[in-house]
Amino acid sequence: MKPLITTAACFLLALTVAGQAPIHIIPEPYRVEGRPERPFVIDNSTVIVLSDSAALPAARRLAELPGAGFPIKWRQKGGEVGKAIFIELGPEKDYLGDEGYTFQVRPQAISIQAFRPAGLFYAVETARQLFSDKKGGLAGAAIPSFDIEDHPRFAWRGLHLDVSRHFMPVEFIKKYIDYLAFHKLNTFHWHLIDGIGWRMEVKSHPELTDWGAWRVVKEGRMPWQDFEVWKPGEERPRYGGFYTQEEIKEVVAYARDRYITVVPEIELPGHSEVVFQCYPGLLCQDSLGKPLPNIGVYCADNPDSYRLLEDVLDEVLELFPSGYIHIGGDEVSKSNWARCARCQRLMAERQYAGLDDIQSHFVNHFDNYLRVRGRRLIGWHEILEGELSPEASIMYWGGADGAAAHLRRGHPTVLTPGSHLYFDHYQNLSPHEPKAWGGYSPLKEVYEYEPAPAELEETYRANILGVQANVWTEYMPDAQKVEYMVFPRIAALSEVAWAKGEKNWPRFREKLGGLLPRYDAMGIHYARSAFRPQATFELDRSTKQLIARLETELEAEILYTLDGSEPPSPSASPYTGPIRLGQSATIKAVPFKDGQPLTEPETFEAVLHKARGAKVELHCTPYGRYQASGGYTLVDANFGGDKWGNGQWLGILNEDFEAVLELDTLTAIRQVGFSCIEETGAGIYFPAGVEVAVSEDGRNFRTLKTWQNRRPLPIERTPDIHTQTITLEFEPTACRYLRVKAAYQPVEGQGVFIFVDEVVVE
Repeated sequence: MKPLITTAACFLLALTVAGQAPIHIIPEPYRVEGRPERPFVIDNSTVIVLSDSAALPAARRLAELPGAGFPIKWRQKGGEVGKAIFIELGPEKDYLGDEGYTFQVRPQAISIQAFRPAGLFYAVETARQLFSDKKGGLAGAAIPSFDIEDHPRFAWRGLHLDVSRHFMPVEFIKKYIDYLAFHKLNTFHWHLIDGIGWRMEVKSHPELTDWGAWRVVKEGRMPWQDFEVWKPGEERPRYGGFYTQEEIKEVVAYARDRYITVVPEIELPGHSEVVFQCYPGLLCQDSLGKPLPNIGVYCADNPDSYRLLEDVLDEVLELFPSGYIHIGGDEVSKSNWARCARCQRLMAERQYAGLDDIQSHFVNHFDNYLRVRGRRLIGWHEILEGELSPEASIMYWGGADGAAAHLRRGHPTVLTPGSHLYFDHYQNLSPHEPKAWGGYSPLKEVYEYEPAPAELEETYRANILGVQANVWTEYMPDAQKVEYMVFPRIAALSEVAWAKGEKNWPRFREKLGGLLPRYDAMGIHYARSAFRPQATFELDRSTKQLIARLETELEAEILYTLDGSEPPSPSASPYTGPIRLGQSATIKAVPFKDGQPLTEPETFEAVLHKARGAKVELHCTPYGRYQASGGYTLVDANFGGDKWGNGQWLGILNEDFEAVLELDTLTAIRQVGFSCIEETGAGIYFPAGVEVAVSEDGRNFRTLKTWQNRRPLPIERTPDIHTQTITLEFEPTACRYLRVKAAYQPVEGQGVFIFVDEVVVE
């Protein structure tokens, strides 16, 4: 076994040897040693030399690089060659495994060697990053002299794509697979089925695509709102699509040529509303035989449920040779099972203790079905509810801090934490970012994710199969938007999945800066979110000044103004360090590179109000991960903007908000602003009312002003986000203590949040 890469060896990767350019490779190789020889300079005499036909696919991939045109020759015993790139299968080296390779560069030759063709493939992907992409071909490109020994950390290096909510054409699926290959990822999780769209042709049940692949387009509604399948003869417009079995075979073969396994996902027992619009007889029924509501969950005691899914899986197994088949299993509402006469009879007959056992009954049936056919079941971690078969594997999508507990359950696990690896989350807090799904997973957070929790015992670390990022397409209607959300975070994912060793964020930033021009050359619509300036504000408690800091994740010059003008302008200054503010100000900032702006101007409001830095006592309980900085959140002069999942908002669930602010001294105030946000589709509502009361002793309060939300009920649930500062004005009043209450708006059948980020006192 080779020793782990050392810090000194990591440094060698960036070393400039004898005037050569630094070596930038993503993901970081396992071991790199720079050498003092001259570089290998590509010229018109450069050829690729093979000694084994198994190396031919890798050679062709390298020869097909734009501007390459390398001739491919067979190695002749005793034959002489000039400048050559040798690609060959070599002797087995245990520490390299099936996907590892060696890559040596000398002035007259490049030698690429691996034990398996997969290793040669990944070596060629390394070469693609090393070889120049300059216009006019590769002639003259200089490759520094070095030695690389490289192999992946994890066997499962995955990227997911949801094509149920928004259908993606085969041409893009192939491009997506190319993106995985370029970043040395080896598993494509194809989310073909979900509650609002069936995307795989099933010849034994054509209704699943004749009807289930299409939905009625309803203006002003999101796809999952009031979902209805479109049936032939409908005059209303439709949306959707599906993959024929021939197209699926084509995709699987395309992926196989790139050493990528396609893992299909077929949802059960939940997320199946579309199935029951095609086959309503599969719904649970009450004791009178009346169908229960379509909540997307199969009746667990209806033989037809199992027959349908077995028919589907029979065809899945014919199309997908993957060792694993993903069955979903997440977010299963059990309310119908509690009311279903057949499911209740099943519970009694099997002496099940609860509804979780019905779920495991259903899942374990298909675990056995797959095992006897030589496959393995994997599902989202909720399949652990009940008594899951010990043979099953899980995909954990909770927060990173909960991974250790799930790994201790003993099942092989793919880690896909929603806290770090959900690429449907926002990449930046800017209001210019396109609509996304709630959370916040910027580039640096993806890069710094560590799959093996420090507290996890060594014996359980073997349960980690690997890592994967998920791409849910609620707000990604087309390929361009998918690319925007995936790139450049996919580069950080590849480092997490492949590289081993200490994190080095400055080094990664530098490498990624060199990779972006390659994305441009590949025509990728990547996000520039990591260049957008972000502002943080810190209160100097001694001076009561506000300290503003501007930063970008990727390196760029920042120009800013304080007078409301947009950089570049005569009043713009380069940002060189913290800005101290003694009064409220509007900061406008733009990132520049090579004299060109990289994004739109960003605007930040620095508000110095009378309660900044005050002591805060909360009389309500922030919920779960919406705790921000506790009570101090309300007086820290940091506003959360329009991203309620960014860690800067307090979220209060199903109770009234109440806080008492203690000012430094008796202070005259004349208005209070309650800064809040609303997204009714996510259960976040503006308050029903706000009350402001004051006190001089902190015990006896008198009400100064109230505000009532006069919006008519019921309130429609939409994905639209609105922010508002509810301002209550009154005659100037002296106080030491200020109490703010906000009543939540009850909504039948759902939880209701109040989100607040600041109480502004003037």
